[in-house]
Amino acid sequence: MDILKNKRGLSPLVSTFLLTGAAILIGIIIMNFGRAALEETAKCSLDTEIKIVSLNNEAQVCYAGYGQNGVIHFIVENGPATDISKLHFRVIGDKGVLTKELEDSKVDIGGSIIKDIPYDFDEFGNIKQVKISPFVVLYPDEPALLCAEQGVVLENIKPCR
Repeated sequence: MDILKNKRGLSPLVSTFLLTGAAILIGIIIMNFGRAALEETAKCSLDTEIKIVSLNNEAQVCYAGYGQNGVIHFIVENGPATDISKLHFRVIGDKGVLTKELEDSKVDIGGSIIKDIPYDFDEFGNIKQVKISPFVVLYPDEPALLCAEQGVVLENIKPCR
């Protein structure tokens, strides 16, 4: 019986620290799980509102040259939501698909960029479709993520005038 009488409980201060530590640990685990789930399901929750510039109701995407000396010319405009760190460029041709990450293609909020991309008509064939998608940085100090669902798809690309 003496053993039961000599037991001492935790002081209120120590129990407060233990409960606070447990709550912080559980919060960190839940926040990291939620962040991972968000990145998996909705990588680009921001709508960049990227679009091709139109002049006189004509989209500013065209091609020039022939053979190995082909070029695709385009003007892209960014919306008001977020900066675009670079562009992903995909062209579907008769013979193959050209895919490129355009490293020097940062577009600030509300900004525009003009690009000429080399295109080998001999290797990829006539242009069927062009898709331009943004890369955005969702969290500081992390790599940019491709937002393919925010991309602009264009067909019936005409020769440049």
